Amino acid sequence: MLVLTSIGAIVVFFAVLTFVDDVGSKGGPFAWRISRHRLCTRGLRGTAVVIGVRRAALYQRKALLESPADVVTLATAAVPHGIETSQKLPAGQYVVGQTVEVVQHLRDRYRLFVDRPDLEPSPLVVYGPLAAGAMAPVILLRAATRLSLTP
Repeated sequence: MLVLTSIGAIVVFFAVLTFVDDVGSKGGPFAWRISRHRLCTRGLRGTAVVIGVRRAALYQRKALLESPADVVTLATAAVPHGIETSQKLPAGQYVVGQTVEVVQHLRDRYRLFVDRPDLEPSPLVVYGPLAAGAMAPVILLRAATRLSLTP
């Protein structure tokens, strides 16, 4: 039983390690968190003009106590009618007509990100999932060794 549990813990550990390596190297959905880079660093850089600013709704902020945020609509040469960013930007920092640095996603011209290094996530958010993934096999192994099938 202990041998099977140990093998299972090793398999889970390598699966987590492979997932983290895959996400970090290929630019998966959480690559920007794990690699501790700004959003969409591999994209087309340029400028855009702010054509709309509105307060983010409560469901977009995801918490009552979270500081107010704005949703900004940006116009580029490729998309002059404007694209709403999916980032939560601090309230009051953008006005209509302002020119901002942006990064456009490589495969989708309708995904724009405001290029701001201060929007980088905190170290706890970045390395927390890695620590949990590394500790999961240890916790499973400890729990399995203490689990007794006999009464």
